[in-house]
Amino acid sequence: MPPPNRSGIIDSMFRQVISIRWAQGVTAEQKQRYREALEELRSIPELTALTWGDDAGIFEGNFDFVAVMDFPDFAAARRYVEHPLHQRYVQEHALPVIGERVVVQHEWEADRSG
Repeated sequence: MPPPNRSGIIDSMFRQVISIRWAQGVTAEQKQRYREALEELRSIPELTALTWGDDAGIFEGNFDFVAVMDFPDFAAARRYVEHPLHQRYVQEHALPVIGERVVVQHEWEADRSG
C-alpha cells in the first residue's frame, strides 16, 4: 500500500469491475431481483462504494451489465467475498442469471488534485 499523502490519508483503494452477460432465458423479473440483491450488498462493511448499471445498448456485442465495487484494500475485498450475505447473493441471485462474466481487479489511487 502506498504511503499516506501530506495530510496523512492513504489515497489507495482496491477496485473490482464485473461485466456480465445474462444467461439465456433470464426474465426481466430475475434481472430485477439480481439488481435488488446487489443493492443489499451495500450493508457489508468492507464495501465502501458500489456503482452498477445496464449497458446503454449503443454498440452490439457489449456485455449487458456492469458493477464497480471499491474496497479499502485487497484484504477487505477478501473478507467481503467470504461474508455470508455475499455468499448467499452468489448462490441465489448471481449464478442462476449470469451466462458469462469478466472480472478486472486493480489498485487505484484517488486523484485529489481537483
